[in-house]
Amino acid sequence: MNLEDITEFSKIKDIWNDYFHDRNALNEFLNNVVMNVDYGNGNGKMLPDFSDIYVLVSKKDSPFEKLALHQKKTIDLSVVKQNYVLGYIWVCPWVLNRDDQVPCHFIQFIDSRISGLNIAKYMIKKYEDQMEEEIQLFPFEVMQGAEYYWKKYFTQEYGIKSQTALSQMIGEYGFTKEDIRWDNLMTAFEGFKKIL
Repeated sequence: MNLEDITEFSKIKDIWNDYFHDRNALNEFLNNVVMNVDYGNGNGKMLPDFSDIYVLVSKKDSPFEKLALHQKKTIDLSVVKQNYVLGYIWVCPWVLNRDDQVPCHFIQFIDSRISGLNIAKYMIKKYEDQMEEEIQLFPFEVMQGAEYYWKKYFTQEYGIKSQTALSQMIGEYGFTKEDIRWDNLMTAFEGFKKIL
């Protein structure tokens, strides 16, 4: 599937205010993800920032029937026919802006609701591309269980293949303990426990 052809990426408030989008799909996301006590970042934690969460939504004729049976789906497809929230990025409210460096934005939480489509990577690229100035989007915290996703991402996007290379990148960006929490990511690279 070509995500560019079948999706839109925007803040929830922009989709909600657009007459052509099905609001029931946002309600499905609110009920089954944001307010779901069984969901990793559910139980209302995202509610204060709900309007400003970035979402990737499906267009009217998204080919869900073409998905492989093994692809994990956490979307209730019976609720609506379009504008399903396929993935989301909850961005931290701060920006790290150091002299002579591209500003860094940070992800508080990111998730996709269909596996195997590289939705998270696609959303990161869409977020970076839609900013008025050049920015880079990084995870603020690499949580346990997500470290191998981020290891693969950093290897593909930045050529990071070792703890030494990751430490060098951290130094080049001037990241401190207050800026990032990447101990789990560092552990994924050769089992190193402490990064700063």
